Amino acid sequence: MLENLAERSSQGLQALRKSLIAEHGCEALQLDFELKFVLFLTSRIDGEINHAEKQFNAAFASKIDWSAAHDRLLEARVLAQPSYDLSLLKFGAEHPAWGEQLFRVGAAMMLADGSLNSDENLFLSNLSHQLLNGDPLRSQHIINWLESGTEIPAEPPTPAVAKEDLDTCMAELAKLAGLAQVKAEIESLVRFLEINKARAQHELKGAPMSLHMVFSGNPGTGKTTVARIVSRIFSALGVLEKGHLVETDRLGLVGQYVGHTAKKTDDLIRQALDGMLFVDEAYALVSGGENDFGREAIDTLVKRMEDHRERLIVIAAGYPDDMKQFIDTNPGLQSRFTIHLNFENYSAPELVAIFKGFCEKNQYTLEASAEAALESRVAAELEAAGRGFGNGRHMRNLFEKAIRKHAVRLCMRKREWTKDELSQLTAEDLI
Repeated sequence: MLENLAERSSQGLQALRKSLIAEHGCEALQLDFELKFVLFLTSRIDGEINHAEKQFNAAFASKIDWSAAHDRLLEARVLAQPSYDLSLLKFGAEHPAWGEQLFRVGAAMMLADGSLNSDENLFLSNLSHQLLNGDPLRSQHIINWLESGTEIPAEPPTPAVAKEDLDTCMAELAKLAGLAQVKAEIESLVRFLEINKARAQHELKGAPMSLHMVFSGNPGTGKTTVARIVSRIFSALGVLEKGHLVETDRLGLVGQYVGHTAKKTDDLIRQALDGMLFVDEAYALVSGGENDFGREAIDTLVKRMEDHRERLIVIAAGYPDDMKQFIDTNPGLQSRFTIHLNFENYSAPELVAIFKGFCEKNQYTLEASAEAALESRVAAELEAAGRGFGNGRHMRNLFEKAIRKHAVRLCMRKREWTKDELSQLTAEDLI
């Protein structure tokens, strides 16, 4: 049982880890820390780590080639944390595939000594909210698969998505930093759909258009954020009945054996019906060669896009060059993905504006010297940026580092602070 749990929970982990490091600039040590952090927490939910949990931990470490010295280093780093906040799983929250991998590991550790108790179920629910967008169906699939190697039948959820006013959704889109061309193209599409709707009311023919889209751009350029808003826009227009967005990537679509992939892909499509399916890093579906199950996922997706053309809109997202190769692999993709939006990298002023947005949202202000230091740092980092530069995501990480430095700075000097001191970032926090 423990060997099976270790095998299943580590399946595909090494390849995913390499991909995150090579393509997204993730830090190897931080990825390993997040794995160790989850193992540490989940082994202690019901008290001190027991014999079965220790055996699982050792079996898992052997599956991913952790040396005893590396494991001790990671544990020392975990024990040095001032708190055990799930927000420390930053890559797990940013990358859906890594988030699901972490959830697998945590659930497997809890299953090592038998069935789940109430405390463990509660913690897994919290972990699901952090790593799986709180999707109870997906978390149950993972637990069932870890226990038996098979998944329970998927029943499509009925998301409670409130109908919104179109102007409200468009205003939210307009508030996003940068993305001028993307906003203009969405505006054009919305007006076309409005006119088509008005023509139908006067019994005039509407011009047919495939609404499946390709979002091309580097990490952190707002692809997922825009997809979420577009799903709400289409709901407000009446194009989609529910307007919810189901987010996935290769790990959510591709199975481990013949026939598994079609089922996984079908399950996700059923969840997305009357809404949108967002496939992040879609090019990864064709990265495994001719015999890879990713091709099966593409074939299933193309067929279902046709079967449910009135009830499903798919957005495929990823790096520009990779997405062109992805679309070119299948004629069905070429004919269905007719809307291509290019998400440019943010300029230095736009990145500064994004940082200020994080400040405003979290009730921080920038001292004049801090603003100058921020502008200088952003300009330097943009000049040195490569393919993996995180754009808006990089600004969020920079903001989080700044407020941690701010906290350390305040605590090192005194123990009582004014409101201004608690809310103002200085140049020292940005260096």
